[in-house]
Amino acid sequence: MQHTGHLWRTRSEHVGSVEDQASIRRVLEAAFETDAEADLVDALREAEDSWIPRYSVLGMTAAIPDSEFETMPAAHALIHRCMVGGQPGLMLAPTGVLPQHHGEGAGTAVISAALETAQAEGEAFVVVYGYPHYYPRFGFKPASEFGITAGWATQTEALQVRVLDESATLPAGEVQLPDAYGV
Repeated sequence: MQHTGHLWRTRSEHVGSVEDQASIRRVLEAAFETDAEADLVDALREAEDSWIPRYSVLGMTAAIPDSEFETMPAAHALIHRCMVGGQPGLMLAPTGVLPQHHGEGAGTAVISAALETAQAEGEAFVVVYGYPHYYPRFGFKPASEFGITAGWATQTEALQVRVLDESATLPAGEVQLPDAYGV
């Protein structure tokens, strides 16, 4: 039987799991040209004011459940706490997919799962700094429409917001990243 696509299982990172932490690091090191994103996740994990373990989502293929290799994470998405205009908010960053799984829906699965978890828990919004042609599929809109800015955002169109709670009043102002970013 030939599979034309993959089904992805997602789950939150297990708190304190050395295996999960190593898998996430492996995904991010493979997905990016440097270790910066993997190092960022490790630093955020140590920052109690910004780390929310259930918003650290891994994606494994469900296509071949009896294969140990196929149960290893192929994708990761993280939503962490940030500040917007002095008010608590959320930021989606970083996300990564193993190169051999690009275009198979792994990134969509983990990003969607992280956003759904945050929305189910009553969070108001999520900010992302990423490809303006990619993130609108998840409901992200230009941050400028909400009066949200970031001095570190060199490409203003890449700063985007996804409203999770339509009844919430979103803060306007500058996005302040956790210290782990070093900005």
